[in-house]
Amino acid sequence: MQMPPNRFLASIRGGQPQIGLWLSLASAFATEAVASSGFDWVLIDADHRPTT
Repeated sequence: MQMPPNRFLASIRGGQPQIGLWLSLASAFATEAVASSGFDWVLIDADHRPTT
């Protein structure tokens, strides 16, 4: 089975800038809002959040 093309990697290799966001909010609502806001990538940092 072939893997689907990785559009993110292809953009980087093509020299196109990628705009993303580092998210460390402890809110599912904020995460969903950011995920659907049109960024090219989102890094979710669940290790450094203010909740336990």
